[in-house]
Amino acid sequence: MTPDLDYALITRRIVQLMAVLAAAGAVIFFLVKGLAGTLSFLGGAAISSLSFWLLHRMVTDVTRVVEGETVRKASLFVHAFRMLILGGAAYAIVKTYGSFVPAVACGLTLAVTAATLEVLIELLYARA
Repeated sequence: MTPDLDYALITRRIVQLMAVLAAAGAVIFFLVKGLAGTLSFLGGAAISSLSFWLLHRMVTDVTRVVEGETVRKASLFVHAFRMLILGGAAYAIVKTYGSFVPAVACGLTLAVTAATLEVLIELLYARA
């Protein structure tokens, strides 16, 4: 028996966790590497947040298609080239602005970390 999950609540909590983690990471990288570290981390966090938003939008669009609704062609284009768009943004941040690469890499893990924490929260507070 699987419990009913409120996906809107889960998504909202992941976004809130991402905001808290981004703030904490920005402070930590400011203390470690100054403004350059903070901006590098926030650049990676922005790419990670954009990736999460695009994945959420893709799932929403797939759900709409399954229900028989139509999806805009621009959405299909963005979904098809999502990784190229995100990779291009990461390359621009690292190469163009001379970012602190470890901070960018930490920022890129923001959405995965928030989603993992959400899974742990759901496991800890699950009802039997």
